[in-house]
Amino acid sequence: MDNISRFASKKPQIKVYYNENIQDVEYIKEILLGIEEEGIPYQLEAKNSGSAVQIGHEASFESTLGVGIGIDKNEIVLHYNKLKEDSPIFRIKFTSKDKQKRSLGANAARLVTRMPFKEIEDLG
Repeated sequence: MDNISRFASKKPQIKVYYNENIQDVEYIKEILLGIEEEGIPYQLEAKNSGSAVQIGHEASFESTLGVGIGIDKNEIVLHYNKLKEDSPIFRIKFTSKDKQKRSLGANAARLVTRMPFKEIEDLG
């Protein structure tokens, strides 16, 4: 019975994992706003170590929706649990403009709802 209740309590949400070395979580705000705009719940969690790709991949497997975002000091990635770890859907620099971060967050939600992705200009 305990296993059933634990499984039932898993909410459908996008997992957003960031490396705890990131001191100012303010840089993540636009990503979360992009997810919220599309009406999908998310959970933000700090991770001890790992690159954006590694923790994004982990997040996608721990999300009941199969969608995860990983963030480290260098980049932000959108991952899907059906893809190989080294093949995230989107990668942008951590220092990308707010508009790009918001689009990446919106695209995470759109992956869930199967809507067309928003364009992320200058992925550099």
